[in-house]
Amino acid sequence: MYHCKLKIHIFSHSFLLEEVLKKVPAKERFEHEFETFSSISLKKLGESDIAIIDLPLCYLPSELRAACKKEGRLVYCLKREEHESDLDAICQYFDDVWESPFNEVLTAFYFERLLAFIKSQKDLWLTENYLESGINSIPDLVWYKDIRGAHLKVNDAFCQAVGKTKKEVEGRGHYYIWDLKKEEYEKGEYVCLETEEIVLRERKTCLFDEKVKSKHGLRQFKTYKSPIFGDDGEPIGTVGVAHDVTDLENMGTEMEIILRSMPFSILVVDSEGLIINANERFEDYFKVKRDEIINHNYQEWRTKTLVDSVLSEDGKTKEVTICNDGKESLLEIREEPIYDIFYNLVGRIYIYRDVTAERALEEQILYNSNTDFLTGLYNRRYFYEYVNQYRNNQPVSLIYLDLDHFKGINDSFGHQTGDEVLIATAELLKICFPEAFLTRLGGDEFLIMILGKCDLRQLSQRVEDLLNEIDNKFLQAEKTNLPTASVGIAQTDDPHLSIDQLMRQSDLALYQAKESGRNQYQIYTPEMMEK
Repeated sequence: MYHCKLKIHIFSHSFLLEEVLKKVPAKERFEHEFETFSSISLKKLGESDIAIIDLPLCYLPSELRAACKKEGRLVYCLKREEHESDLDAICQYFDDVWESPFNEVLTAFYFERLLAFIKSQKDLWLTENYLESGINSIPDLVWYKDIRGAHLKVNDAFCQAVGKTKKEVEGRGHYYIWDLKKEEYEKGEYVCLETEEIVLRERKTCLFDEKVKSKHGLRQFKTYKSPIFGDDGEPIGTVGVAHDVTDLENMGTEMEIILRSMPFSILVVDSEGLIINANERFEDYFKVKRDEIINHNYQEWRTKTLVDSVLSEDGKTKEVTICNDGKESLLEIREEPIYDIFYNLVGRIYIYRDVTAERALEEQILYNSNTDFLTGLYNRRYFYEYVNQYRNNQPVSLIYLDLDHFKGINDSFGHQTGDEVLIATAELLKICFPEAFLTRLGGDEFLIMILGKCDLRQLSQRVEDLLNEIDNKFLQAEKTNLPTASVGIAQTDDPHLSIDQLMRQSDLALYQAKESGRNQYQIYTPEMMEK
């Protein structure tokens, strides 16, 4: 959606810093243009997106800051011999301070962090632009309020309705915005405060009929209000969308408008179970004309069209499998009763939503959050979650595996070869321990967990077979210094022994295997804890 070319100006007597920074890849939708100058130029400083000063300051820090772009980032390279008092005076004018002489890895890290910050700021701007453009393209009134009822953001339609600018509206409450009289506000007429309280109490989207006194007189709105939650799960405000229905001729017209505007397939059934209405999205999705199903029995249509393999149901919502365009899809069906003004049941509305892609995405997200992206084994976080959920009082066997001299693989053959070794090791674990819970703890460390009774001699033999498989696997690679593995084994029948303590025991056994010459396994004994 955007593309940024960052001008990175380096003020230094050496090109070393430029060479280091060029190795850091640009972020997505960014590219870099580097230039090094041997003296500080305020003009070049003002043209840069990132200015890095690795020279003695010939200008006051305040002058350097004033010369920068408003959104430019200013970095000062502080010599180690400079005093802390100098640092306090300098830091208030610079966005970042790097230490020199430069450590290549640390300097690259500083630069990567700075690029990430710039990208986050740009992404924030883009998100705000999306929101602003989106709500302003909606003809209905849209507003966001904080928990106290102050308007934080409104769209153009809202401003037109109240006859005020966004600057006048934002930060103000209902009383001021709608020009209510004191007695009206005290009585609660045309204030809509009760509906806000309902939404916050119910913690879900609610639909209301609300009367509001606007610049154009008394107006009737169909208002959708939803709570907005903070990261602690508690409401921090509300969002509202109001559709002006004052001039609609009747409720039938209003229903037609709502049905057409909804982004889902919708079917309306009367109290006798006959289909009385359907929207265009329903026609498109089910490849049927509305006239072909109007006045037909809903249950007969459903039996003929939907395959009722219910996956989940909460009383109002269920998921069924259907065949759509020759492909099996997952369809969510929500059923809501329709009541008249005397609360008599007069029909039902069915909302159909294709959730095939959504459920697949949820499964993928869950898989990604629980597994290591490189090997496909479970990650450390999910290991603990799994243990807490399924261990109960069962015996536990842990096999802690660490590749020998793995760093040498990365150093000699590169990280790609190292990754291939890790992937191959993971595949061997799957083959040798297909029933076990396999985890990559990080780096070249793996953990095999077996819940339930497990004979130690048989387990030791399986570990020995695994070590042989690892030897055979990497001997075929025609490279020297390819890894062997060291293994520590620990078991417990004690349900009170924590998994961390058992991991500690297997780690001690692994350490003993390393000390004994590597490419072997050791079984934990209490004597190891005493060393």
